[in-house]
Amino acid sequence: MDPISYLNPIERGICNRADYHHIPVAGNIELLPLCNMSCKMCFARMSREEMEKHAPMKTWQEWLEIARQFSAAGTLFLLLTGGEPFMYPGIEQLYQEMRKLGLVISFNSNGTLIDEKIADFLAKDPPRRINITLYGASDETYAELCGNPQGFTQVMHGVKLLQERGISIKFNCSLTPYNIHDFDAIYETAARLDIPIEVGYYMFPPVRDNNRGNVQYRLAAEDAAKARFHYEQLKYGNQFGDMVKFSLESYRNYSQTREYEKGYSCRSGNSVFWINYDGLMSACSFTTDCQVDVFKEGFDRAWDKIHTFVEDSCMSPKCHQCKMKVLCGTCAAAAITETGQVDGTPEYYCELTRTYINLLEEYERGIKDETE
Repeated sequence: MDPISYLNPIERGICNRADYHHIPVAGNIELLPLCNMSCKMCFARMSREEMEKHAPMKTWQEWLEIARQFSAAGTLFLLLTGGEPFMYPGIEQLYQEMRKLGLVISFNSNGTLIDEKIADFLAKDPPRRINITLYGASDETYAELCGNPQGFTQVMHGVKLLQERGISIKFNCSLTPYNIHDFDAIYETAARLDIPIEVGYYMFPPVRDNNRGNVQYRLAAEDAAKARFHYEQLKYGNQFGDMVKFSLESYRNYSQTREYEKGYSCRSGNSVFWINYDGLMSACSFTTDCQVDVFKEGFDRAWDKIHTFVEDSCMSPKCHQCKMKVLCGTCAAAAITETGQVDGTPEYYCELTRTYINLLEEYERGIKDETE
């Protein structure tokens, strides 16, 4: 999860310097694993009984103490997520106190619980953004995928309340075999409401012990590539042809000139951290090979351990040399979840990217045929 995807140019410059100096400028906190929905592909959700057996929720006062520590270490941007964060007891108090620390806060939410009370609370000191995951474009799809037969109606009501109060919203959409048929309607919904949308065509395998979110609930690699291609057609519109030309030129002209180096290729563990609801801190939500209990160790010590681990990690030499990397979204988390090791080569992503390039080339040939 990227807590800094909304940055303005000045903020992005700050984060780039944080990368260089290994300052934890941004973080994610999973406040709880509880949710009012039961999405088939979700790896994080627990029942209350499962949660209590594993570890109870931290109080908002406990989280605030950790927030004071990471704020002092340089954190500016924070994403509060879950589970469903608006189910967290004390969310109002925690948010208000964290804002007093100067943190720029966003939320990840399914949007179904946003009522007048929550919307009014947020309007008093608006967060940077509410990221709402849009799972479908109908109540029927929500019933099938999320077990909530009123889900879409509830989300649209929550969106209306937030927009009436001028609160910034972004839609996220994770495509699965259960909602791919709604893709165009989902995109049209975002356009109609004038809300930006980011579509996820790749889904990580499950990493939690409960093994929920089995890989059967994600798209086959070929279908994921087709979804990516179609998403970019919608996203770029009349400029799609230019995007295809640029992408293929980048791919064909690529040659690896940098020496192989240790470390992750993303911000995780370099300037971004993740903390599970039970206090285990890691580079990101999917990298479970180095987890440190931040409540026992303290933030500074936990960050040092995680960054040192990331800095000493070796990613796939095969991926380092691969020409497809310029169009491939693989990362340390994908390698770990797909292969069990950070230096593994995630073949699912290879197949996805290879198919995507083939689709770009087919489109290019079609354009040439039309002009001849």
